[in-house]
Amino acid sequence: MVIDDDLNIRSALARELRFHNFNIIPAETGLMALNKLEKQAVDLVIVGIKMPVMDGVEFIKKVVLEHPAIQIIILSGTVTKEVMASIQPYRENILDVIAKPWNQDSLIELIKTATS
Repeated sequence: MVIDDDLNIRSALARELRFHNFNIIPAETGLMALNKLEKQAVDLVIVGIKMPVMDGVEFIKKVVLEHPAIQIIILSGTVTKEVMASIQPYRENILDVIAKPWNQDSLIELIKTATS
């Protein structure tokens, strides 16, 4: 699952991940993603932090409680000390925190390792 309010980022990630034979469920907000997770199970979520309706940190809190087996990659342009402190209780579920712009090859390798 790819969650980001920026359509260009969602599209770029989805295109690259599909190229590597991953099934992708896009979502614009954390709330939309939670609704989709009620209907379809996923192994891994790539989520931004700053989003409307429900930000990435709030999404992570909820997904860890409701779907604790899901692994999370944070992909964000706003990786601050405050963000890092707010996600600390959920680090067990978070594979990595990656700043935008990201290295595509490194991200794909991380996802392949996590899902194999």
